[in-house]
Amino acid sequence: MVSPASPIQTLANRVVRVSLLAALFMIMAGIGAYLTLTLLFDAAEPVVVPDLVGKEVLVSLEILSDLGLNTRVKGTAYHDHLPKNHVIDQDPEPGAAIKQGRDVKIRVSRGSEHVVMPNLIGISLQQGQILLTENGLCRGAVSHLSRLREAADQIIAQYPASGKTVPRNSCVDLLVSRGPAVPTFAMPDLSGFSLERAIRHLEQQRLTVGSIHTTHTVSAPLEVIVDQVPLPGHPAAPGNRVDLTVNRPATARRPDDPLAPNPVALFRFSLEYGFLNQRVQVSMNRPGLSIRLLDQFFSPGQEIWLLVPKSGNPTVLVYVDGRLVESRIMDGG
Repeated sequence: MVSPASPIQTLANRVVRVSLLAALFMIMAGIGAYLTLTLLFDAAEPVVVPDLVGKEVLVSLEILSDLGLNTRVKGTAYHDHLPKNHVIDQDPEPGAAIKQGRDVKIRVSRGSEHVVMPNLIGISLQQGQILLTENGLCRGAVSHLSRLREAADQIIAQYPASGKTVPRNSCVDLLVSRGPAVPTFAMPDLSGFSLERAIRHLEQQRLTVGSIHTTHTVSAPLEVIVDQVPLPGHPAAPGNRVDLTVNRPATARRPDDPLAPNPVALFRFSLEYGFLNQRVQVSMNRPGLSIRLLDQFFSPGQEIWLLVPKSGNPTVLVYVDGRLVESRIMDGG
């Protein structure tokens, strides 16, 4: 005799049956949805693939999107006849019938593998670099030449020449102007000049006074130039430095003693009378040292007093409104 099922067993059986029915329902719903979608896609009208060759990429993308097709770029390549970012070929071919949602693969042009050399003559080196980069070219060797008519940094020649067809990524050699050449002349001979006359002559030639040395030469007059660097006749240009040596009496020269007190002398200078204040610049020059002692404006007729070290026989130069008016060698003896 079979004993009746307990309430717990009955409840469990019911849960199992409901679960099985729910699973079966979900399976049947999935199968139905799949069949419905399949029938819908199969019932959709096929799309004729348009001809995209030669068209710009963005235009091609818009055309395919309107037809419900996807765009896929399968690669890029150089092309001598199609500009950059234009379609070279496609897959499927134009005229093929495919369903919506399918992919159309295209290959895109990178432009011509050869470019026409641009004209760089007459523009600056920086502008030329930008133009070369825009055309897929690189800058090669850069040489410089002084030219009177061309401004500095202006391109005056190129190789290859403009208009030539060259491979992309080719390098271009350039000749660039340095601007007008700095005029050169022969260094003047200052031998026998007084120091003041020599300095004025150097200023007229736009040369710079360098170190001023002293020596004693019996065969030459005193207080005149007996040596200079650079030597007479050497090439010179405005701004070059010239060192001078002045012939002084032997008694005015003595070696510097670092343990001895540094002797000083009173330097006095009076301005001429007039109506306007004048700018006075006083500098002290001795071998290996050049010091600006004074640079300020003074009233006409004013007297200027300065204490100047005498060791090393320094030369004191006085400029009034930029004009050398006095040069004096301080005697260290």
